[in-house]
Amino acid sequence: MTVVTIILCSCSTDPMESVSERRSGYYAADGDGYTLTAVSGVREHTFKADGKVGSDGKLKPYTLITLVPTTFDIDAVITFTAEVDGCTFGGTMIVHPFAASFSAEFEHETTAKQFTVTIKCGGKTTALSAQSQITGEMITYDRAISAAKTAIHPKGEYETRARIIKNPLGADGLCWHVSFLTSDGGSTGVLLDPVSAKVIAKK
Repeated sequence: MTVVTIILCSCSTDPMESVSERRSGYYAADGDGYTLTAVSGVREHTFKADGKVGSDGKLKPYTLITLVPTTFDIDAVITFTAEVDGCTFGGTMIVHPFAASFSAEFEHETTAKQFTVTIKCGGKTTALSAQSQITGEMITYDRAISAAKTAIHPKGEYETRARIIKNPLGADGLCWHVSFLTSDGGSTGVLLDPVSAKVIAKK
């Protein structure tokens, strides 16, 4: 009698393969004359739309904070301190003259439920609690990418950017924006419902 042992194994692909940006965090806060949003994720070191991930294949973490004051002063000097995941980051925010906002970025990805951003301007100090807008019902980036590929069927070599963003179509809440970019400058993308993965729009 011959005993045959069958070993079952599954071959899985890396969900981050060809992904040049994954933005999974979205935070919001408001108070004392400010509205704050923050997004967090990872992206390629040299961030450009060339159809491929950077040569080293490594992605760097980032958190981008955007601050909108009720009264915008283009000459205002605003500094910030962010306390997140036991780390402290800070600096001077950069003014955006056309969007009437200020922004700052630091190299750290967070998935915390909340973190504190302290704003200082003109001798006034304001502490804002940035609360995560991500819920347990929302799909993850890999499911969003899979749904986007089903909707668009990208061809050839491309890079993928998967971002949780504020719904740009006027509806409340967030959505996933997944785009596929090729080396010749081509771009296709899809907006997905963050819970059902239903296609909201595509191009």
